[in-house]
Amino acid sequence: MNGRKAKRLRRKAEDLLISWIRTMVPEGEDATKINKKNLDQFLPQQTHIFANNRFMLSAYSLRWFYKQVRKILILLWKT
Repeated sequence: MNGRKAKRLRRKAEDLLISWIRTMVPEGEDATKINKKNLDQFLPQQTHIFANNRFMLSAYSLRWFYKQVRKILILLWKT
């Protein structure tokens, strides 16, 4: 995968993460306040967890979204 495709996938993963976080906001709050600039404030500090004697990537982090988008596109390219 070249740099342009990887960059495009990372941007798509950011957009998906932002839209997912906006759906998790309670009704009284303003969901439009969440954007790319302040995305780090809404994500947990720990990106990995220790389970079964190994470190694993925590679900619903930015890197996890990137990996999931990449997996889906690889499956689509193969078919």
